[in-house]
Amino acid sequence: MTVLGFDRRDLSTVLNFFRMFLRDRFLGSRLGLVWAVLNPLLMLGIYTFVFGFIFKAKLPGADTTLAYSTWLIAGYGPWLAVSESLNSSAQSVVGNGGLVKNMAFKTECLPLAASILGMVPLSISVLFAFVLLMVDGNWPTWHALAVIPGVVLAFAFLAALGLGAAVLTVFVRDFAVMLPSLLLILLFATPIFYPLESMPGLLRRISVWNPFYLVADFIRSPLVFHTIPPWPQWAFVTVLTAVIGLVNLRLFRRLKGSLSSML
Repeated sequence: MTVLGFDRRDLSTVLNFFRMFLRDRFLGSRLGLVWAVLNPLLMLGIYTFVFGFIFKAKLPGADTTLAYSTWLIAGYGPWLAVSESLNSSAQSVVGNGGLVKNMAFKTECLPLAASILGMVPLSISVLFAFVLLMVDGNWPTWHALAVIPGVVLAFAFLAALGLGAAVLTVFVRDFAVMLPSLLLILLFATPIFYPLESMPGLLRRISVWNPFYLVADFIRSPLVFHTIPPWPQWAFVTVLTAVIGLVNLRLFRRLKGSLSSML
């Protein structure tokens, strides 16, 4: 059985590449893969301390110490996934030119495997947010089950974008250099550190359909506010993911024959 040209062997290839990418990220360190958990935990812990106990930032409508920190982490976790997935996907083909030239496999497995890397900090962030919610007395409700399709949709969206980022970097090497700066601009243009309601009217109406905001809100709202975002927003991101994914997959496969000569 094949889906979009992928079969079970390709799934195994993607998972093997994911393990290889994760292992190589911390190659040579004493703690090895433990850093995959420690790095995001340290960052989330610092955010919690700074915004919860130093700045004592308050979330509108909530007066508890950890309310803003929990809200921030529930939205910032998906952004960590965006940053990790897209940066890794952009380098996935260029950084593995030897594999592309010397091994027989579907090259599009590389950016798909790189996209899974973003699910590591996202999973840790969700668990961290669960702990903060319980410490703060804001116990999760059944709405938290919506986090599961939220994570699945986030991965699909990032994998769709990752295919395009990977092939673009092969032909435009400067794209990988520019990408972190572009993501930083996008981070502050997206309601991650501040509520959507604080934006001016026109920007708020535009941002409510920003897919990066929606991907974060699909996880933040069920966890923190015990609500599920409206179904048109889910449908919008689903359709957008399908369109971007199919276009980028077709483009990747069309240009695949030229990749080896560009690496």
